[in-house]
Amino acid sequence: MNWIETSIYTTTDGIEIINGALMKLGINDAVIEDASVFDDFLNNETLNWDYYDEGLARMKDCESCIKVYLADNSQGNSLLGEIKTFISNIRQEYSGIDFGRLEIETRMLDDEDWANNWKQYFKPFTVSDKIIIKPSWEELDQPSDGKTVLEIDPGMSFGTGQHHTTRLCIEQIIKHMEQGMKVLDMGCGSGILSIASILLGANSCVGVDIDENAVRIAGENAALNSIFADRFTVYCGDVTNDVNLQNEIGNGYDMIAVNIIAQIIMGMSSTFPKFLRSGGLVIASGIIKKYLQDVTDNFKELGFEILEINDSEEWVCVTAKKL
Repeated sequence: MNWIETSIYTTTDGIEIINGALMKLGINDAVIEDASVFDDFLNNETLNWDYYDEGLARMKDCESCIKVYLADNSQGNSLLGEIKTFISNIRQEYSGIDFGRLEIETRMLDDEDWANNWKQYFKPFTVSDKIIIKPSWEELDQPSDGKTVLEIDPGMSFGTGQHHTTRLCIEQIIKHMEQGMKVLDMGCGSGILSIASILLGANSCVGVDIDENAVRIAGENAALNSIFADRFTVYCGDVTNDVNLQNEIGNGYDMIAVNIIAQIIMGMSSTFPKFLRSGGLVIASGIIKKYLQDVTDNFKELGFEILEINDSEEWVCVTAKKL
């Protein structure tokens, strides 16, 4: 399959607004190149540098850019059209913001190009001394010592488990998982949370994502871990607005895992009580600290008790129980 690398050139001020607009389109993963971030990083007095590559130093002079990767299929091309539409209108909506040249450039990549660009950076690592997340193309350097090994090839759906938000979510799944649980993974991406749940004791898991490619990859990753359709089902669609999809997913779940962003979590949160049994848990990650109060207030209004709030750098994970 080919992929469309879509680069939007803007300014530091434009990055956050454009990223927010992309997330509203369901595009939750982006690569951000921002000169101010590189400059802050290089001049951070708390870091003791013995050496850094000259290429990194040159990045502080780069033009700010946000990149996303879209499948070269009908869904991906439709999203590209929506991106071009909002970019053409964004100056009118935010008249006081300097967006720079605000141009879009695209180029085609195939799976092999993508693999060569990022697989070298993804190595096995351990979460909570309980589960080892291992890319399918790597071998473990040492025995697992009784830890659960989760094998994954996230492809273009992202979701390697390396990000703070995914680690926070997996840590809470580890803590609250009980044998035989029924789990719903909303916005499943590569399927990493679903797979972790089953390997840690869940009897079954249902994943849902709006991205057709993510649905395919989640199923393939489950198979890498000897998890098949009898225990893991994946749906494609917008669970917030599609009542038929909600009915297919069903109810009586013991746990919902959702790792997206605060605005989307709150947007879909009205469905959580429908899916969960009484006493069931929501583990919600991907929340920036400044939106924490909004999320917890939203959960309380829906009849949830906040059990835990955990953070890592600027990211927060909320664990709540349906009363």
